[in-house]
Amino acid sequence: MQFYNFTARKAGDETIPGIYLQAFIQEGRKDYFVVEIKIYKDGVIDCCGEVDLEGFKEKVRTGRVKTRVPEGVRVSMMGSDIAFTVTNVRAWVEEEEFVKEVEDVIRHLNGQPKTHDLCRKAMNRYGQAPTEENKEQLRQSYEAVPKHLRVFLGDTDSKDWDYRDVLGMT
Repeated sequence: MQFYNFTARKAGDETIPGIYLQAFIQEGRKDYFVVEIKIYKDGVIDCCGEVDLEGFKEKVRTGRVKTRVPEGVRVSMMGSDIAFTVTNVRAWVEEEEFVKEVEDVIRHLNGQPKTHDLCRKAMNRYGQAPTEENKEQLRQSYEAVPKHLRVFLGDTDSKDWDYRDVLGMT
């Protein structure tokens, strides 16, 4: 289950709904800021400047948008006087997986099924007809779900165990 933080922006007379996630922006060589990555229904992503999905992927690829920061760096809260030095860094979301989550948010905002919905359907298909073809479709749909969100495929106790069991990942 994901919890969303809703936002919106105006484009002329139209209000475009969005959702924001938090990440870090790297400015310069050693300045990091906690920011809201705002993702809108029309595919515009505001991450210290509006870009499309490809532009966002480029910011992630080049290290401008990060989900983790190195030990000992100073981090500021964008738009405030709060700053701190990080220690004991633990981060579970990889940048590539964050990109998958952003793509899922765009799908969600447009009323399309998210990757976990497609994965659950693939699991149901496999349960009804456990063929190698259905297993491969399940594997592909499971791998499309952002890693940090896979635990929400099952219930709170089993997490994604049944998926991993079928796919031989236990």
